[in-house]
Amino acid sequence: MKYTKARKNPTSFLALTSVSISLFDEILPFFTDAHDDFFRWHDVKGKKLARQRSHDIQSNSPLPTVADRLFFILVYLKNNPTQQYHGACFDMSQQQCGQWVHTLTEILREAVSEAGMLPASDIASFKRLLEERGVDTVVHDLIHDGTEREIPRPSDPELQKGYYSGKKKRHTVKNAVITCLAGFILFASLTVEGKMHDKRIADEMYSFPYACNLQQDTGYQGYNPENATIIQPVKKPKGKELTAQQKASNTEISRTRIKVEHAIGGVKILRIVKDECRLRKNDFVGKIFHLAAGLHNWRFKTRT
Repeated sequence: MKYTKARKNPTSFLALTSVSISLFDEILPFFTDAHDDFFRWHDVKGKKLARQRSHDIQSNSPLPTVADRLFFILVYLKNNPTQQYHGACFDMSQQQCGQWVHTLTEILREAVSEAGMLPASDIASFKRLLEERGVDTVVHDLIHDGTEREIPRPSDPELQKGYYSGKKKRHTVKNAVITCLAGFILFASLTVEGKMHDKRIADEMYSFPYACNLQQDTGYQGYNPENATIIQPVKKPKGKELTAQQKASNTEISRTRIKVEHAIGGVKILRIVKDECRLRKNDFVGKIFHLAAGLHNWRFKTRT
C-alpha cells in the first residue's frame, strides 16, 4: 500500500484514513514537528537516547517519508487490522509494525495536542479549555454521555468481574464525554472498567466550573452537580403513561441531545475504538480514545 498512489483517489483516501486529503495536509506540518522532536531523543522503539541526535530517515526504510508514516498510522487506526496483515501491506514484519504503531501513535497524539484539538481529561484542563475557547460562547449549553469499547477478556478472574459490562454482555472499558451543542468534544474522561456506571464516572471524574445548561439521558437520574441546570427526559412512571405534553418535551430534548451521540459516532469512525482493541502495551487502550476524540474535533473544525 503506497501513500502516493492512495492520494490519487480522494474517495479511497478518505475511506482508508478517515480524513480528507486537505485535512491530511493540514495535519502533516504538526505531525512533522512532533516526529522530528521525538526522534531527536528516541529510537523507533520509543527508547530514550543518552543524548540528542540529528535524525534522518534511512533510504531503505519501509516508511521513507514523514507523510508515509502519517498515512501508515491513520490507516491502522481507521481499520484496526491485525499487525501481521498491516505489516504485510507496508512491506514490513509484524514486529516492525508493532513498533511503528506504538511510536507513531504517540507522535500523532502530540501533534493533535499541539494543534489544540485534544479534549480535556481532568477538571483543571477542562476549565482552561473553556476559558481559551470563550466561556460565554461555549459553556451555555453542554451535553454529556458515556460510551463503551470492547476489549479481550482479561485473564485475571478479578479483572474479568470489573470489566464485564452487564449492558453489553461482554468485557469493555468506558469513557464519558462532554460536548457543546455543535458537537465539539470538550472533555473525555480517563478510561475506566466497563462495569462502572455513567453517573459514578460523572460524580468522581468531572465537574462544571461555570454555570451551564446540562443535557443528559435518564441513566443519570439523580445527578445534579453544582453550576449545572439539568435538562433531562421524564421517565415513564411504573404502570402509567406519559402525558402528551411530556412526550413532546422528551422529543424536543432528544433532538438536541442526539448531538452527543453524533460526536461519539464521529470518534468511532476509527475502528480502533469501535471494535475490540487487541493492543495492551503502553496503556494503548487507555490512551487511544482521547486521540480518536481529537481527530474527530479536527474533522469537525474543518467542516464547520
